[in-house]
Amino acid sequence: MKKIINKLFLFLVIFSLGIINVSAENINPSRDSSLNIKYQYDTLAISNTDVSLYFLANIDVSGSYQFRDSYLDISFNPGGMSSTDVSLKAKEILSYINKNQIPSDYSLKTDQNGSCYFPNLIPGLYLVYVDSKTIGDYRYDASPMLLTIPTLEDGVYQYNVSVDVKTERNKIKQEIIPPGVTDSDTSVPNTLDNIYLYVGLLIISILVIFGVIIYIKKKKGEKDESKK
Repeated sequence: MKKIINKLFLFLVIFSLGIINVSAENINPSRDSSLNIKYQYDTLAISNTDVSLYFLANIDVSGSYQFRDSYLDISFNPGGMSSTDVSLKAKEILSYINKNQIPSDYSLKTDQNGSCYFPNLIPGLYLVYVDSKTIGDYRYDASPMLLTIPTLEDGVYQYNVSVDVKTERNKIKQEIIPPGVTDSDTSVPNTLDNIYLYVGLLIISILVIFGVIIYIKKKKGEKDESKK
């Protein structure tokens, strides 16, 4: 009985130490990290599309952010923000990036499966932006996204992160052309060319009339001469 109690006590000690170690785990700012992006709509993989990754801030062992020089004017604390607030902040940062023409730190194209993989990243705060893509009669638009590497899952920090990009599909409005009418038929006529055509025809008509009159007069003169 005593041995059973001792084993149970030892198990509880080891189990509790495991919990303490997980909860006390710190972020490793120098840990090699990666990010895998998936760009698709429903089951449609969106390939050959540019994906830009902006490295906004480093993160320290306690989870605090140190924004890089290019982003000091928009520094903020993501902790406690709702998903809606994070989405709005991502759009705000993208607007700031475009306004100040800040180049991306990493850029890749999605493969045939709509995926792209960024290896050798530094833990920190990133903005992901994916270009729009037109396929057939639809345009696919992805929302900019803020994310932190590493992510915390079940009390353990994950340094190899995979995310799906939120994507919307919009129907492209196309001009309706009546059946049997080609694009050339709908073009605006050249009025100046038409005027030149009419003037030319008028001149030709006048010359023909004068020619007929001269011919008639000539024949009439020959007829009068023959009568004499």
